[in-house]
Amino acid sequence: MKSLIKRSLFIAMTLALAGLTVRRLRRESEVPGELENPDPAPPRIEIEPARSAPAVRVHFTPIVAPTVTFSGTVIRNGARFALRETAGVLYPLDSAGRAWPFEGEDVRVTGKLDLDTRLLYVDAIESAML
Repeated sequence: MKSLIKRSLFIAMTLALAGLTVRRLRRESEVPGELENPDPAPPRIEIEPARSAPAVRVHFTPIVAPTVTFSGTVIRNGARFALRETAGVLYPLDSAGRAWPFEGEDVRVTGKLDLDTRLLYVDAIESAML
């Protein structure tokens, strides 16, 4: 019994949608100002073949930052670690894996400093208590 009701509801919904679609298409065809025989072919666009450009070689010279050594305290700065230098300047560290054992300790960090982002790429961390 339930499957018969479901089938009849499905058929009724399908017929209603088909009827509404036909009605909408009739209304759209009655829009004033529409051309009776529109040109079905789209305008033809001619494309010129591309001319080959001369090959350009670009050489990027990597900026090699000198290795520097900073002394300070490793602190947690949000989800990352940072080095608070003895002068109070904060340098984010790129390597959390190397920094977390030294959290809260005075250390000496050797690495390369990115001057744009002030990010310190860590080469080595050692305790300053040595």
